[in-house]
Amino acid sequence: MKYRLWSALFFIVACSPKSEPGDTDSQTGTDGTTLGSTSGASVTMGHSQTSANPSEPLTTTVGQTVTTFPTSEGTTLVPITEGSATDGDPSDTHSSTVTTDVISTSLVPETTDFSTGIFCNDIPAQPQNAPCTDASGCGCESGKCFVVPALGGFCGECFGDDDCPDGGCTIPNPVAGVGSVCNLGKAGDGCESDAACTDPTAQDCSPVLEVPGIITVATCGECKTDVDCPPQAPHCTPDYDFADFSGQKKCKPTDSVPNNAGCDFEGTGNQACASGFCGEANIMGLVKLGICGQCNSDADCPVNQFCTDPVVDLDTNLLIGSVCQ
Repeated sequence: MKYRLWSALFFIVACSPKSEPGDTDSQTGTDGTTLGSTSGASVTMGHSQTSANPSEPLTTTVGQTVTTFPTSEGTTLVPITEGSATDGDPSDTHSSTVTTDVISTSLVPETTDFSTGIFCNDIPAQPQNAPCTDASGCGCESGKCFVVPALGGFCGECFGDDDCPDGGCTIPNPVAGVGSVCNLGKAGDGCESDAACTDPTAQDCSPVLEVPGIITVATCGECKTDVDCPPQAPHCTPDYDFADFSGQKKCKPTDSVPNNAGCDFEGTGNQACASGFCGEANIMGLVKLGICGQCNSDADCPVNQFCTDPVVDLDTNLLIGSVCQ
């Protein structure tokens, strides 16, 4: 399940559709009227419109009055009321009313309050952790829908540290389906700045996981870089927590980090690792992180053995360092 989520994210990031010329919503006022988006499907009606103002009733060439209602996507839901009709005798005219529904090709809101003109794409008053899509928060009991691009949204308690008076905001965990929550600013708690970190032993807010352009996981920790660490533990080292989509940075002594644990591959990770090797793991080209292992290249292995790449098992959330084999 988790592997499929990361695979879907990779596909979305790598293959995001580009806008094509003419790929816009359209409403044509001639016979064969098209309502909705031209990007895929459309609804066609055999009537012509005599009004160009979408806020005014439209009159068709067959004497019909059409009242339009705008949707959140700019298309219309059109109840049609036909006017007079005859049964064949010009002198015997009677009126009849026929109402038909036109299905919009856009996403029809779950709830629509025509008295206020407010539209919402989500079911209202959903609880904490419920999936949501409307960033306005109209579908969440808390009024906050934290949307992670490409991964979806969840009802939560906060958008950022400003929403949390006693600490910081821990962002959603899209892997576990958990919404954002306010925290007390302790070690490992989510944050946007040092001001949210209240623990004297973890006063530095620093990123530990990042999907560029999608999401950054920053938490309260002991350091941002090596310069924040004491001489007896000079290496600022990430402790990854994939199960909670989190982690924190800690100051570690030289040669103290065991294999299959996190390290700073862009910094002094080799010195922090007990093996002397901090390898770079690459998760589908989205996330890069360091893991202590047996080697960094084939040259570090005995003759006729090869160095494997460090990896992250997305099903078990385990870090697996490189090995000679």
